[in-house]
Amino acid sequence: MRRHCPDCHFTWAYRLGDGRFKCRRCGHRYRPLSAFDASRLAPAVKLQLLEYFVLGVPVYRQRFRSPASRPAIERFYRIVRAVLALEEELREPFAGALECNRRR
Repeated sequence: MRRHCPDCHFTWAYRLGDGRFKCRRCGHRYRPLSAFDASRLAPAVKLQLLEYFVLGVPVYRQRFRSPASRPAIERFYRIVRAVLALEEELREPFAGALECNRRR
């Protein structure tokens, strides 16, 4: 999936210094829509890195298995950790029904 302009759906864009993108056709400035799109890695590489992340493979062990560079992998993992931390923060402390047994 390629990023595209939300106005004209053109796929070519300039990357601005603040992380936003500027459409080459209409000039609209926009940000990537999701954390998955925040990295320039190919979607197949991102899925492979997510699999390694879940398995707990350290970055230095992936140097021969992944086509991405070490800084790119570390940046992608920082994004994944930030998303997981945000999700954990927004989650309710208890899910479902609670039962309380009272002692006498």
